[in-house]
Amino acid sequence: MAKLTVSLIYLVPLVIIASSWAQGRMTPAIRIGVLILLPVCYLMHWHLLERMSGWPTDLQIPGQFELVAANVVEPNKSINRDGAIYLWIRTRLGAPPRSFELEYSRELHAKIVEAQRRLDEGIRQYGDTSSGRESSDEGTSGKGGLMLELRDLTERQLPAKTL
Repeated sequence: MAKLTVSLIYLVPLVIIASSWAQGRMTPAIRIGVLILLPVCYLMHWHLLERMSGWPTDLQIPGQFELVAANVVEPNKSINRDGAIYLWIRTRLGAPPRSFELEYSRELHAKIVEAQRRLDEGIRQYGDTSSGRESSDEGTSGKGGLMLELRDLTERQLPAKTL
């Protein structure tokens, strides 16, 4: 049903423009403008929809986050597939998680596998990112030298009560 709705959303403006065009209500300048503007709007809309849906984004990961889940896809040269690391993270408690895609690196792969193992044991994982490091540093994503650190999420302890 959703595919039909999205298809109709794209089809209705085209039908309206085609009928106006066929009846000769448009000047040549408006026709050229529509021919240029409509495909650009559709491409921008499609790109934004892709980022909003459940697909992983390649946007910058937030500075602090809670790791919900992870998946590592190793590179495979025999089928010409680049590796990727997918993280499902939450930026604050109660917020819906978001999926992120990072470039594959062996060091980051090892960190993610260890963090996923700890998650499977029921230990919540917390992450920090920083940039500006050398891309050869341990744990980088390979994209702009992003440094990713993962550790156990310790529960906040209240200070001792004073009388």
